[in-house]
Amino acid sequence: MKEEYSSGGKQFMFVLLWSAVLYIACAAMMSAFGNYAFIGGIISVLVFCVFGFFVLTHYTARFTYSLKNGSLRINRMIGKRNKEVEFSCRDITRTAFGEKPDDFAKPIQNMRISVFSRKQSMYIEYKTKDGKSASVVIEPSEKLKRRIEKERNSIDG
Repeated sequence: MKEEYSSGGKQFMFVLLWSAVLYIACAAMMSAFGNYAFIGGIISVLVFCVFGFFVLTHYTARFTYSLKNGSLRINRMIGKRNKEVEFSCRDITRTAFGEKPDDFAKPIQNMRISVFSRKQSMYIEYKTKDGKSASVVIEPSEKLKRRIEKERNSIDG
């Protein structure tokens, strides 16, 4: 089973809205510095750089989740750069849905489109090949969530 996600019109509207809000906030900040408006300008550039990073890593990325032969492969492609996570369903130690769990292994790799909403998020903690715990968050469909849990439970017995 394979699913592919990329951003659409909803995410584009979020980007436009947040850009407008940041633009107004940065303009107000620059005017607040008075004669030292260049300081506000430097802060504004930094704010838009951070905003650009989030837009790039979430909204312009293409996410692919594939489950084949008991192995889950998660791929994030931005342009021609790939970041991939692959592990067996038998290596999954636990899962959580919705809110971010506090006790999962850190850092949690973010492989989902949404920046703010966590309603569709599936947090997965798994053992790596060298025995360490790692975590990843994805936004699969309900069908894929059920298939992952089924694969995990069929292996557990």
